[in-house]
Amino acid sequence: MKIFSLVLTCCQAIHSGEASLREYTWTLRPRRAQKNDPTFSPDCYLDRPMLLVNDQYPGPAIEASVGDTVRVNLVNHSPTETVSLHFHGLTMLGQPYVDGTGSVSQCASGPSQTQVYEFTVTDAGTHYWHGHVSMERADGFQGPIVITDPSNKDEKALADMYDEEAVIFLQDWYRLDGNYRRTGLDTNPFIWIGNAQTFLINGGGALSSCLSNPSDVSCAGDCSLDNYIRTIEVDAGKTYRLRLISATELIGVNFAIQGHQMTVVEVEGTIVQPFEVQSLDIMPAQRYSVLVTMDQTPDYYWATTSVRYRNAGPTGYINIKYSGIPTANFTLSRPMPMHPNWNDTQPTIDLENQLVTKNVDEYDDSDVLKSDPTSIRRIIVVGTQARDMSLSLLRWAANNVTNMMSDEPMVLSSYNAVHAQGTASWPDTEIPGHVRVPDRPPNVWDYTQPVQGSVGEYNGDRGPSYIPLVEGEVVEVVLQNARALNGVAEMHAWHLHGHSFYVVGMGFGTFDEATDVASYNLINPVRRDTATLLPLGWTALRFKANNPGAWSFHCTMTAHALMGRMGLVFVTSPDMLKPPPIGARSCLATNLKSPSTCINGAPACIDAATDCMTKGFSHCLDGCCWNFDSPTKSPMMHGPASKAEKRNIMKA
Repeated sequence: MKIFSLVLTCCQAIHSGEASLREYTWTLRPRRAQKNDPTFSPDCYLDRPMLLVNDQYPGPAIEASVGDTVRVNLVNHSPTETVSLHFHGLTMLGQPYVDGTGSVSQCASGPSQTQVYEFTVTDAGTHYWHGHVSMERADGFQGPIVITDPSNKDEKALADMYDEEAVIFLQDWYRLDGNYRRTGLDTNPFIWIGNAQTFLINGGGALSSCLSNPSDVSCAGDCSLDNYIRTIEVDAGKTYRLRLISATELIGVNFAIQGHQMTVVEVEGTIVQPFEVQSLDIMPAQRYSVLVTMDQTPDYYWATTSVRYRNAGPTGYINIKYSGIPTANFTLSRPMPMHPNWNDTQPTIDLENQLVTKNVDEYDDSDVLKSDPTSIRRIIVVGTQARDMSLSLLRWAANNVTNMMSDEPMVLSSYNAVHAQGTASWPDTEIPGHVRVPDRPPNVWDYTQPVQGSVGEYNGDRGPSYIPLVEGEVVEVVLQNARALNGVAEMHAWHLHGHSFYVVGMGFGTFDEATDVASYNLINPVRRDTATLLPLGWTALRFKANNPGAWSFHCTMTAHALMGRMGLVFVTSPDMLKPPPIGARSCLATNLKSPSTCINGAPACIDAATDCMTKGFSHCLDGCCWNFDSPTKSPMMHGPASKAEKRNIMKA
């Protein structure tokens, strides 16, 4: 029996006053379970490639408090994978170069490279980290983030309501690794990834075919529920905060605990008005905190997941064991929790209607709820499946534009464009080689009807796609669902990097600006970063563009994201950014810190011709302008600079 510890253990903490430096060193390695050593099998199945940090799954937890500095030293020992590390739910306010999104905020780091992510924490709550290149997170490259805020009165009041806490980490798990399945998405004929074979909770599950035949050569010889399903041990009478993290790559699930009620108290860092549920819908990349009082007769109780909005998929299991009871073998004949039917939307609607922010005025951006309607920029995004005639591939598109990754990070492209000589001012700047997504779909139709009869089955454009925003403007995004080319209407979940937003409205059918806005909740809507878009429905989000940088906005279903990302990038006021660090300027470098202040008042730079020569300097070196022969402006250099000379150019 594998006991999953309730105790969260942190990194090396270096205290300085009230804030701390929380430092982690993570080594990423490919792993594979073998018949003679099934250690790395989470579900009894062998020979499945994994990508693990410090040989753990889920990966190590990041724990910190608001105001702390987190430093993650990521050592990539994979011989084949380029990687980046995204901190999902952390807005990185004022820190746009450490968002960890490959081709958007940085170049991915290559094999044998080490990358340092260092940032100040600003967002309390339940979050998670994961790889953000291709399907690497689907192979185990992800783990929890828990951020506390001892100075926040609502956080302190919540902490008084429970005795202990645990993370519940959810993932759908495939026998085939991510790279193999990615290949099928990028071929003609198209090969869909299908349904997962196992569902993991806290890194444990059991493949049904292996349970029935553990002697199979592809299965671990010790395959059993006792050996592969995780257990959380609890004390009778205590109340536990369960931090539910949906790290799934495709499916939404419903979570329930046999015989126990759950009280929802937190959603992605927002303290909400508490309410009770018997089961909880949670979509890919969403997070919730629920309080559970262990008030039943001491025994074993199953907590399970069921698939939502797909008609097939595996069940997830974790065992809740009251302390002090005799050890017993697990059995699926014990009573199980009840779950809704896979296509029943009412439980999701009921959940969304009950999610309201507890003290909305405590948030700095709550004024967006009181904005003059005429000052709000409304963007309607219709996500459609489309064929790409040039690539002969099945893709997804947003307003008929398929997003493709650029050769250099978009934050660099936008910075260079806005600082180019003779360019128009932002937001009218053109980013060369990029496609601007229109604020409205090019064709409007009844979105419950097939796409083929309206906008057509082919996308209109492709490329690194973006929508320009201006710092301070209030933005409302209406996500409009539509049928796929096969006629099926899917559930999607959308995540916005760099911001939280307010979910001000939801509905079904085609969004109508004349009537649907009247149904908005502008009093206390839930504030979060990952929203649910139901089949044939719409969801309205409102946020303030208060974070200059390049921020991805995409479907969290990995396969959809890779098929054109089913999304785009919001680029906010790149003219307000500090010069990008070398790690965002060169894919051969990994330094994500902005250039330091240069000595003698020399300006920071990226390009000598653009940033230095126009100001009387001759060269750009390590982010600072300098001359060969003008010591009053920068150190005098004679010939190629040594490493020591380069260091002397900049302040310590």
